[in-house]
Amino acid sequence: MDIKFRFNAFRAIAKWLDKKLSKPLSFFLKGWLYGVETAYIELKTLNAVNKGVTPVRPKDPTVEPPRYASKPSEVEGLDIIGYKYEFKVDNDKSEE
Repeated sequence: MDIKFRFNAFRAIAKWLDKKLSKPLSFFLKGWLYGVETAYIELKTLNAVNKGVTPVRPKDPTVEPPRYASKPSEVEGLDIIGYKYEFKVDNDKSEE
């Protein structure tokens, strides 16, 4: 079984491991190196996506405290109570 690396730097390290170490040890270290390469690719991808999405992401909405409304009902002592919420999102384009 041959491990295929995706970056030239990791291929060069794997080639050096094959030349300098015994087969079982080099195979073990190349497997570990492959895991490091995979984690590196995932990290680079995550950073690129976050960098690209951050300017597009909307701002958090401003939540105003609810307004309390009460009006009398047909039953004495049993008012109709309600709350009204307003959510505002500032889409200020001047920051771009």
